[in-house]
Amino acid sequence: MDLSKSLRLAIAGKGVKHKDLAKQLGTTSQQVSNWIKSGAIKQSSIVSICKAFDMSVSEFIALGE
Repeated sequence: MDLSKSLRLAIAGKGVKHKDLAKQLGTTSQQVSNWIKSGAIKQSSIVSICKAFDMSVSEFIALGE
């Protein structure tokens, strides 16, 4: 399970900018960048990310496999 890859692919697939995703999630674009670099994403943030991309958690995780 590579959450960094999942997030990169979700962002690319939806054509979303880091700053736009950050705004939607109520965080900073720096935090989004940190998630991409480290892959360390809290469970609550994963749920929010999935809602933003209109996908289930399992679909999100599968992107990184």
